[in-house]
Amino acid sequence: MKIKCLIVDDEPLAREGIAEYVKQLDFLELAGVCDSAVSAIKFLKETPVDLIFLDIQMPMLTGLDFVKTFPNLPKIIFTTAHANYALQGFELNAVDYLLKPVSFERFLKAVNKVADLQKATEVVQEEGDGNFFFVKTDKKYVKIDFDEVYFIEGVKDYVKIHTTTERHLVLINIKNIQLRLPDSKFIRVHKSYIVPVGKIATIEGNIIKIAGQEVPIGKEFRDQVDDFIRKKLMKRNQ
Repeated sequence: MKIKCLIVDDEPLAREGIAEYVKQLDFLELAGVCDSAVSAIKFLKETPVDLIFLDIQMPMLTGLDFVKTFPNLPKIIFTTAHANYALQGFELNAVDYLLKPVSFERFLKAVNKVADLQKATEVVQEEGDGNFFFVKTDKKYVKIDFDEVYFIEGVKDYVKIHTTTERHLVLINIKNIQLRLPDSKFIRVHKSYIVPVGKIATIEGNIIKIAGQEVPIGKEFRDQVDDFIRKKLMKRNQ
C-alpha cells in the first residue's frame, strides 16, 4: 500500500523539490501540495493522507502551531531551513526533521522510517476477545495479554512493552500504540509512558508505582490522571 503524502510549504522551490523526490519512489503517492498551513487544514478535511512534509516558518500559522492545534494528524516530517526548531519538532512526535536544502539521501532515510512505522502499526492490534494483542519483534509475532503488561515506555520511534515476564522492543511510536489499546484498560500518564489501570498500586505526587517500579506523571497528563481517579472513586461509592 502506497503512503499518501501532502507537501505544505510557502516556498515554491521547496515544494517542487520535495514533490520531485516523492515521484522517484514507488511506495509514495503525492496526494496534494499546499502553500500554507491554513490551506492544508481545508485540504485534510476532504482528503486523508498518511504523511505530511511540513515547513515550520509560514505566514498566519506556523508548522509547529499547526501540529499543536489540528487534531488527529498523520505522520509528520518537518522540512525547514532552521535547525533551532529540531527539539520542538521531535517533542511533537515528528518522525523526522529535514534541513533545507534537503538531499535525496536524507529524504530517503526519513521516508523509510515512515514505511517501517506503517508496517509496524499494522501488526499491533487488539484481537477479537479484547484480552490480548500481537506485536512483531525480533522477526516473530508475539502474543501479549493485557493483564501481563506493567507499563509501556516510548523511546523515539519505538516502544518498550514491560511485562510480568520480559520486555519487548517494538517499532511503533507511543502515540500509535495508544490508539490500539482500549481506554478502559490503559491510560497515558506521560509523553513517554502508558500504564494499565488495573496494575496501579499507588499514586503519590507525580509518581505512579506499579509492581515496585516508578512511572512519572507528566504535567500535561496530570488532569487526566486526576479525572480517572475521581471517576473510579465515584463508581466505588455508588
